[in-house]
Amino acid sequence: MKAIVIATKESRSLPVLLASINAYVPDDVVVYIAGHERWGIGRHIKCFPNTATNYGDAYNAIVNEAFKTYDEIIVANDDVVLTPTTYQLLAEDVTQFSRWSDPGWIVARSDYVRSSQISAYMEPGLVYPISQCSPLFGYVTKKAWVNYPPINWYSDDIQCLEMKSIGHQHYVSRAFVHHAGSQTIGMDNKQNHLDAEPWIKKNKPDLHRVWYETL
Repeated sequence: MKAIVIATKESRSLPVLLASINAYVPDDVVVYIAGHERWGIGRHIKCFPNTATNYGDAYNAIVNEAFKTYDEIIVANDDVVLTPTTYQLLAEDVTQFSRWSDPGWIVARSDYVRSSQISAYMEPGLVYPISQCSPLFGYVTKKAWVNYPPINWYSDDIQCLEMKSIGHQHYVSRAFVHHAGSQTIGMDNKQNHLDAEPWIKKNKPDLHRVWYETL
């Protein structure tokens, strides 16, 4: 895991995330940032423009840039903060599960995330299989990667389902990351839900029936 990839739209939390990376992640890990000026002290950071209008396209661009050099990466939200053990525990779980399985995402648990990743509901020493996840801070390989759809909400759900359909199991790691919460795409959940509908209705009608027509 020699690269961490971040896409941002000038998040106020980004300096805090980078400070935690500088403090708790080995110095040889390269950080790719889309959409921000150069940050960080004592670390190699690669900066790229972020011209995307949605979460999916923004991360697709910077992730595929990192995959030109690395076969395995960590994808990070711009509004999370690492603890002293986040990277270490994630790396240990990646080593363990990659020995005998072909994982999709191996993601950190958190305090503000979908219920299946909430740390308070999990035993601290266990790794959990999961169908869909929010990769707030998550490991993924070039082999397993499937591009996000070009939307904000549901982009990670759809990607997870597509990765699982080709044989990749997702896991929640023992690692914990603090999530400041929805600074990336805002707190208007109803509008985020509605904004994603046209693409999902056109491209994923089966999921549209579940997520929209049954409400």
